[in-house]
Amino acid sequence: MPSKPKRDKPLVLIVDDDLASRELLASYLEQEDCATVLVSNGTEAVEEARRLLPDLIVTDVMMPGPGGLQTLFVLRNTPETWHIPAIVVSGISPRILGLMPAAAYLVKPVAKHAFVQALREHLYPSWHTSP
Repeated sequence: MPSKPKRDKPLVLIVDDDLASRELLASYLEQEDCATVLVSNGTEAVEEARRLLPDLIVTDVMMPGPGGLQTLFVLRNTPETWHIPAIVVSGISPRILGLMPAAAYLVKPVAKHAFVQALREHLYPSWHTSP
């Protein structure tokens, strides 16, 4: 696993083609003292994940170009990014979400408390135990 860059707070990459959704999730994360990077498609997500090595990725499924499923499979098969946990936030059926290689699945519109709970469960254990 690549060594994580030293940061003052966790970095979360948000991937969604809908600007309002990206901004809403970013506001939740900023209230939890996380830094955020927002991108609008899977191609940008892969580039930014490889460059920044975020502590967590939050992604939608349905996007133009490579969607969330394809993006997560690329990230899981990339040596630099395979270990980064991902939370899927999407409006599609939870049954389909279960096929995705992600740590958690939340259905839009996502309740803030559910998002924060998933964030705490999948981000903070790795953040506090990292070298």
